Amino acid sequence: MESALTPTPSRGIARSFAALASGDAVGRVLAFLAGVYVARELGAALFGVMAFGQAVVLYFTHLSACGLELTGAREIAADPTRTRTLLPSILCARTLISAALAALLCCAALAWLPPLDAAVVGLYSLTLFGQGPNPKFALVGLARPAPVALARTAGEAAYALLVLALVRTGDDLVFVPWAQALGDVLAALLMLLALRRLGHRVPLELDWPAVRPLFARSFPLVLNILLGLLIFNSDLLVLRAFRDATTVGWYSASYQLISFLINLAGAYSLSLMPALTRASEARGERRALYLDSLAQSVCIGLPIAVGGALCASELIELVFGAAYESSSAPLAVLVASIPLMAYKDVTMVAMVVAGREKAVLRITFAAVLFNLAANLLVIPRWGMVGAASTTLATEALRMGLGAWYVRRLGLPLLAPARVWRTALATCAMALAVALIPLPTPRIFLPGLSLAIPSVLVTVALGALAYALALAATGGLRLRRGALPTLEV
Repeated sequence: MESALTPTPSRGIARSFAALASGDAVGRVLAFLAGVYVARELGAALFGVMAFGQAVVLYFTHLSACGLELTGAREIAADPTRTRTLLPSILCARTLISAALAALLCCAALAWLPPLDAAVVGLYSLTLFGQGPNPKFALVGLARPAPVALARTAGEAAYALLVLALVRTGDDLVFVPWAQALGDVLAALLMLLALRRLGHRVPLELDWPAVRPLFARSFPLVLNILLGLLIFNSDLLVLRAFRDATTVGWYSASYQLISFLINLAGAYSLSLMPALTRASEARGERRALYLDSLAQSVCIGLPIAVGGALCASELIELVFGAAYESSSAPLAVLVASIPLMAYKDVTMVAMVVAGREKAVLRITFAAVLFNLAANLLVIPRWGMVGAASTTLATEALRMGLGAWYVRRLGLPLLAPARVWRTALATCAMALAVALIPLPTPRIFLPGLSLAIPSVLVTVALGALAYALALAATGGLRLRRGALPTLEV
């Protein structure tokens, strides 16, 4: 057990993750609230059109990033002096690529899609101009997550405010992608200003021979991300083919609730990259840090999966209203994939640190083949629940393949001794949520009485029961004058 007084890499990750996740959390909350507002104002059918446009553009967003979010952070973490030689050329090349992809996407949408879908996809292509020049990977590699968090929060706040100001009826759907593009560009500009204040100038230059090897090494990760997106949204595309836009809207609503959690898992894995890169393999630091990260990801993900499944119906009704009641069944299945995704992300980071990008690609390719076949077999008959079930099965496969591969790198599976506290505390939480009847509390103000939604009380009770049970088993340490620490 680590000493409370000794600084450790895992605590450094915790600080970096706290900074990244806080900005990501605030940004995601703002984006989520804006998405809920749009879903309520537009209705399920138009919300489905918007979700379809986002799903298509997401492929081009990651093409614009060129797979450098992880490898770029790794290169700069390993040698911060390379920031000056790599960063300007990387950003210049990615900006040119983004412009070309935006033009290609607009032309393809106008040629192949119905008018409304083409307009939405074409407008969403403008968001690519906030992706190419985004220097997030450099700030993460330099262990400067705070500017990333602040920029992300500012960008999503701008998006949310524009949506609230401009979207009133179905005719205002076109303003949503405009708002997202402006928010993304603002976030990129703020991160560039932060780099300048840190003394890293980013002149407009392109030294392609210097960065070409990095782009080449990152290409397997680009393919991996694109294949991963097929897992993420092929269910939406197949649902659109076999059902209707309203069904896509209902399913997208369930995904809105878990996308926030998925991105927090991604923020954690990105925070892990610099520390795992610097950790000494010879002294066993990398192995210990890897196992700590796995245990912590399960400790956070498992109670979310169980609690989310128990409260799925109430959460959907609270957030989206009774019109989206059909979204609760797929949500109950999808939320179970959260701990699997978190575990898988940690194994993938370990593989990238070890230079096994091609192995990551092979694992994702196998998962995509499984996912596409399962979607085509299951969705026509079972619809949204079938789509959610194939996503869950696919993430279980990716986690298993990742864990199997990293064993070849000398990184073992997570032992039951690192999980039993989490499992016991999760059971205590589930019993508390299922068995304890809760009244509907009210807030009394002068001339006004407000009822607090019972699901919020249930979530608070479950979180308290989990924390107390985890503390009772020694998995959560409470120290006077310090924040609680996980000891799983």
